[in-house]
Amino acid sequence: MSRRSLRAVQCVAIAAAGAMALTACSSSSKSSGHRTIKVAANYAYGSIPTAATPAVPGGTLTVAEDPGADPNWILPITPAANSSVYDINQFQYLSWRSLYWSPQGSTVAWDYSRSMTDGAPTVSPDGKTFTIKLNNKYTWSDGSKVSAQDVLFWFDLYKAAVKESAANAGNYTPGQFPDNVSAATIVDSSTISFTFKTVLNPQWVLGTEFAQIIPLPSKQWSKSSTNGPTLDYTQPANAKAIYDYLSSQSKDLSTYGSNPLWQDVNGPYKITSYNTSTGAANFTANTAYTGEGKPTITNVDLLSYTSQAAEFNDLLAGKLDFGYVNSASIPQISRLTAKGYNTYGLPDFGFSYIYFNFKDATGSLDKIFAQDYVRQAFAHLQDEPAEIQGVFHGAAAPAYSSVGVSPTSPYTPADALTDPYPYSVASAKQLLTSHGWNVVPNGATTCTSPGTAANQCGAGIPAGATISFPLVYANSSPAIEQLVTSYASALKQVGITATLKSDTFNNVISNESVVSSPKNDNNWGMADFGGFTNGIYPSTDNLFNTGGSYNQGGFSNPTLDTLINNSITSTSATAIQAELSAVAKDVPGIFQPNEDRIYAWSPKLSGDPAAFAAATQFNLNPEDWYFTK
Repeated sequence: MSRRSLRAVQCVAIAAAGAMALTACSSSSKSSGHRTIKVAANYAYGSIPTAATPAVPGGTLTVAEDPGADPNWILPITPAANSSVYDINQFQYLSWRSLYWSPQGSTVAWDYSRSMTDGAPTVSPDGKTFTIKLNNKYTWSDGSKVSAQDVLFWFDLYKAAVKESAANAGNYTPGQFPDNVSAATIVDSSTISFTFKTVLNPQWVLGTEFAQIIPLPSKQWSKSSTNGPTLDYTQPANAKAIYDYLSSQSKDLSTYGSNPLWQDVNGPYKITSYNTSTGAANFTANTAYTGEGKPTITNVDLLSYTSQAAEFNDLLAGKLDFGYVNSASIPQISRLTAKGYNTYGLPDFGFSYIYFNFKDATGSLDKIFAQDYVRQAFAHLQDEPAEIQGVFHGAAAPAYSSVGVSPTSPYTPADALTDPYPYSVASAKQLLTSHGWNVVPNGATTCTSPGTAANQCGAGIPAGATISFPLVYANSSPAIEQLVTSYASALKQVGITATLKSDTFNNVISNESVVSSPKNDNNWGMADFGGFTNGIYPSTDNLFNTGGSYNQGGFSNPTLDTLINNSITSTSATAIQAELSAVAKDVPGIFQPNEDRIYAWSPKLSGDPAAFAAATQFNLNPEDWYFTK
């Protein structure tokens, strides 16, 4: 899984008087042959059957894409505007595998059976040099081994990409990977070392820096034009020319199925066609694949949908082998199970949130959002228990920080498991009135006591200021619409006006993210596209540190910056817990329930239970599936 990628909330939201009872899953383990999957005792929906027999080779697997989030970038150096799980985990990873793979099914842990190395890197005594030994399991389409040169090739292209523009890589933060590397050295064909400028936390390096690496075919792609000569990619000018060429080819969606570049793969499937109108894509099995799992299924068709209702209807009609079940359809799951369909859901290891625009100067909004007490008041107006029951039919877990209550992580601090700002309109009102605001429910709350004293509005907030702004949300998910509609209603109870504006998921992550861009300043006050997946080491570096590449709203807190830096540089096991605890208290955004990502699959589809569990974490591993009839 990529270190950080965007995702949308995809359950349809409807009001419900009470939660539907979920299938109880006791804490247990199910054997999957070469590894074991643990089924969560809490917040899981349904269960995963054991692998059935016999396997019938061949066939075409139909898989649903998420509405409004169709993949649109194929080069495994992904710009911030395209850096979603739908582009990376469910599209690129079919053809190019990451150096380090995670999670294990739905368990928050490294899966070295799928990685290109058999363990964590070795670290030099001075703590600066990390050496990676490839296991030689993976090969390219021409039969050559994935090599240390292919790792270096990715690294040199990545350096060229971010030097050209920080927006060329979603996981890039200035000063970090690759800027913090003093030397990348090929030891031998299967060994590469990275020497960092300073001592860093090995868990952070693995979970944040090295988790980004996707080896690329250096022999085939080292050129700056279609018929050009092979170039020495270790020369910065050549690396830039190569990256520019590959990037230009990735922008040409119409040639995804015909461009020979995209046939040089080490993953289980190769792309054969792409529909530029819909985003649907077709893949065929890579017969030269040597990694974990065997692509028994011949073809994988990713089908595009304009609505979640249309996708569910195709499940019912048997036109889909594998698709998701939105929350509005939970009462109809019995119609699927009557047809023999299996269902399973679990929250992914990430979070959903509404983020503030800390750069919007309209009506002094930037100064207002800068006040801790204001964001705390906003947090008190988030009614997670009601949302879990009404929006998600109980199929969601609460989340109060960037790590939710489920799935569990060894890094989650205890105070991130309880709500620091429980729902209370009275508490929100008290915070505002005690800081110089005249609260007018369903009207316009105004600052009547400007100034910086403890009982005044705060620095830069003038007398008569109101709190009013556009709240932009992704219209690809009715759940998001329900969540923001409910939240805007709660804000109105204390005289705060959030005017709702909808846009596509892809547009929201592109337009409401780079707050420093002049075209985006002052166009929005809050935004909601869904949320993020987390890496195994869930530091909020890149998310909530000053200048982070995924710092959507421009949040900045020097104290949190220090805690994030400690998580990066300290080897203390508690450093990241201190960071995540502070995130919950600082309210850089309004954290929302973490929905169960529920999937349903045909009774004729079977395979490794861990691969079905991995889908809840947005990973797609059809090489571990097969048809039984």
